[in-house]
Amino acid sequence: MSTEDRSASRRAEARRRARLSARGELPEPDTAEPKPEPRPNRGGFLSRMFPPAPPLPGRPDPLAGFSGGGPLRPITERLFLLRQNPLAWIVPGLAAFVGFLASFSYAAGIVGLVGTFVLFGSLIAAGWFGWQRPTLFGVAAALLGFVIATAIVLFTFSSQGATPDTFGEPAAVIGQLVLQGLYQSVLGFIGGWYGGYLRRRQTQLSSDQTRRRR
Repeated sequence: MSTEDRSASRRAEARRRARLSARGELPEPDTAEPKPEPRPNRGGFLSRMFPPAPPLPGRPDPLAGFSGGGPLRPITERLFLLRQNPLAWIVPGLAAFVGFLASFSYAAGIVGLVGTFVLFGSLIAAGWFGWQRPTLFGVAAALLGFVIATAIVLFTFSSQGATPDTFGEPAAVIGQLVLQGLYQSVLGFIGGWYGGYLRRRQTQLSSDQTRRRR
């Protein structure tokens, strides 16, 4: 294209834009700045320490067959899950009982330290095997161990001639038992969550390694 042709083309384009501008049909130039791409969210300290782990693959619906409803559904639902996998919380609960007694009976020695590890390790195991709801199984195991230990301690003292007044005022004793039960429930919740997280994370890492080998 010659210089004259290019000049004529520019003049024609200028006249066309002038006509469009006179009729108010000239599009406004796009002067909007491009939106910056969102920066990846790196998360906080907990996100870096515990990277997100996907659910366990190939697992059926844990509530399959459950038909409960009404205001008591939260309770009946949890009881249903515990009945579906009783060994996941009963066996760790018995181990938690042993660890609970050892940690309190010999708190100043090596046995107490080992008992603490056994106690928390059993709660982690409950979350590992209780894949349906790890925190629920951890709490159930912790409460089972606490109830068994409390019953044995009370029975032992009563068989030795101790009376209810030996332990103090009934209200104070009940308050201490409730606080200790809440404390064990919190330990069970944390241990169960961690056990479930470890299992999901381990499964994810194993799957990634298998894909890399292929």
